[in-house]
Parts: sequence; structure tokens; C-alpha cells
Amino acid sequence: MRKRYPAIFLGIILSFGVLTGCGMSRTVQQPQQTDSGSSEREAELQAEVDALQQELDAMKDAQSQEAADAAQTADNADDAQTGDNSTAQSDNTQDQNTGNTGSNTNSGGASDLAISMEEAQNIALERVPGAAAQDMSIELDYDDGWYIYEGDILYNRTEYEFEIDANTGNILKWEEERW
Repeated sequence: MRKRYPAIFLGIILSFGVLTGCGMSRTVQQPQQTDSGSSEREAELQAEVDALQQELDAMKDAQSQEAADAAQTADNADDAQTGDNSTAQSDNTQDQNTGNTGSNTNSGGASDLAISMEEAQNIALERVPGAAAQDMSIELDYDDGWYIYEGDILYNRTEYEFEIDANTGNILKWEEERW
């Protein structure tokens, strides 16, 4: 009887192994990629990147041309005015409105922006409770084909630096530093 137990036990183990598939090799076949398939896909992606780059360059060129045309129009309007006092007076008014001292980089093409300087100021001031316009300096910057309001707020021993998209009003950068 004692010889039967090891034989029964061995039979149970072997039966369990057969039923569970133990000892069978399982291989997962991965799709084979041929070099021609991957190189074709790479060529398609490169063509798409090139097309997007050309489209972006065309948009930048068109925007640059619009800015140059607007600057030319502004120069022609300045030539038509008598004296430089009116131009200097409007520059001083802009500096007082922005809190800057001559650092306004507004070019002629910026007149068609969706967000005005005052709206950008309000957007930034909403993030700093208690701060006022005199605590802020802001300027319009044209960078890589985009108009951006850049500025900082010095309030309550903290410096807040920000960038706001002049077309959408979205805050692109916001940094706070205590001093």
C-alpha cells in the first residue's frame, strides 16, 4: 500500500501538469517589420514634417509682411503730421498707461490683437490679490512670429513674472519668487 501512494501522487502531479499546459512553450509572434516598411513609414513622416514646416514658414512670412506693411503705413502717417510733438506725446501716454519707461515694443502690426494691454494687465492682476497697476510693468513683445505680453509684478515681497498670449489671453508662463 505504501508503494501506491508515491505512484498516485506522481500521477496527480503529471495530470495537473498536462491539464494546465505546464512544460509547453508559449511564444508570442510579433509582427515582423521589414526594412522597406519602416523606411516607407519614415519617409511618409518626413514628408509630413516638411509640409508642416513649409506651412509654418509661409504663415511667418505672411505675418512678417503684414507687420512691415503696417509699419510702413504708420511711417507714412507720421510723415503726414506736422511736427514731432504729437508722436512724442502719444509715446508718453502709452508709457504712463503701461507703467513702463520707454520699453514699449509695440510694432505697427499689433493693432489687430485680440487682447489689449489693459486686458492683459487685468488678467495678471487677477492672479495677485491686492496688487495694483502701479506694482506692475508690462510690455508687448514680438517673438518668433507671436505677440506676447511680458511683465512682472512686485508686490508683498514677491516678484511675479508672467507671459500672456496677446491673441488668446492665455497665461503662457507664471513664476513667483520671494525676496
